[in-house]
Amino acid sequence: MRIRSIIQRLRETKVLENYSFMTALNVLGALISFFLYPYVVHVTGREAFGVYPYALAWVAYFQLFIDFGLEAPAAKAIVEHADDKEQKEHILSSVFTAKLLLFIGSTLLFSVLLCTVSDMRDNSRIFIFAYLQTLVSLLYPYWYFQGMRNMRVVTYINLACRLAAVPMILLFVKAPGHVWIYAAIVSLTSIAGALAAWLYITIHDRLRIRLISIKALRSWFSDGAPFMMTQIAGLLKEGLMTILIRHFFGYADVTLFDIAKKIVSIPRMFTQSINNALFPEVISNAAPQRVRKVLLYERLIGLGITMAIVALAYPVILWMFGTDSMGAYPLSAIYSLTIYTWLVAGAYLQFVFIPHHRYYHVTINQVVALISCLLFSAIGLLVWKNILVIATALTLSGFVEILYCRIICKKEQLL
Repeated sequence: MRIRSIIQRLRETKVLENYSFMTALNVLGALISFFLYPYVVHVTGREAFGVYPYALAWVAYFQLFIDFGLEAPAAKAIVEHADDKEQKEHILSSVFTAKLLLFIGSTLLFSVLLCTVSDMRDNSRIFIFAYLQTLVSLLYPYWYFQGMRNMRVVTYINLACRLAAVPMILLFVKAPGHVWIYAAIVSLTSIAGALAAWLYITIHDRLRIRLISIKALRSWFSDGAPFMMTQIAGLLKEGLMTILIRHFFGYADVTLFDIAKKIVSIPRMFTQSINNALFPEVISNAAPQRVRKVLLYERLIGLGITMAIVALAYPVILWMFGTDSMGAYPLSAIYSLTIYTWLVAGAYLQFVFIPHHRYYHVTINQVVALISCLLFSAIGLLVWKNILVIATALTLSGFVEILYCRIICKKEQLL
């Protein structure tokens, strides 16, 4: 009876529906990419393909700048004004205007770097098409659908675009020199999805998006700044590890590390959807007792998924990528622990710090994680110059995040 009542409650609040669609979107999209991945790596070669994830590591910084941490405050505002058409238009317009200004500045900076940085200049086509993904950050208000508890639409749009990319990749990506074509297909289909979401909002929801004065954007930039700093720290941690692998070990090992991340990414999709689906419901009533239960369940889920990856990753890598890529297995086994740390730390951030308006703790948490990751990497590489050091440093930094969250919650009596 208890389980039945919980399921009924989840249905009434649309948590179950949102989780189902968000999980379906993430998992199906990841599976499509994952099964294409061996083909693309095979036809282009590990060394040539490694340029693409390396380019994405750079482009992620531009996406971060354009997002400016606006999604969490915007999603929260949509939850609070879900039935107010005028307020929703104002929120959408404010976020779009802010991102448009940031996109213009980002594009100018990217153009300068493209002409001056040798790695970018030598692989300009790959970097340019990878950079086009920043248009998705500008045009796709994923946070709006999350706040409105309407992830069904996002699932249909994104899945359609990913499926459309498959035949084009199989048809046009045939040789090492075709990595830029792969980058172009991925980016252009993603942009098509962003435009479809934009049309849905303007036509179906009948919301008019317009430009807002810069003066009116100050509060948005103020609210987004702590999340921006948080994301900078988190992205620096992930991005710098990819860049370190490129410079210490080469593009081939970048591909190995990317394979390990792909292995972990599919089960991680389940955990990512949990917090996002619960966010609108918990944010409206973040009672300590509820949050403690969420944390307990998420710890168990995280440990279970981690053990499953350790058990299954070896045969999956052997079957899909062959013996030459088995170096990705120990990487994926170590990196799988980030599912547990990401899930638990994310619950603290979304369900404890944000409801209590402790935005600065969200930022400090990621800064602590970044510093610890760099410290672990530096010490580890001095002792043993091996790519496993990078995966271990990333994992340990996640446990540092959890430790910081627990200390703050105890100190400020938030739980």
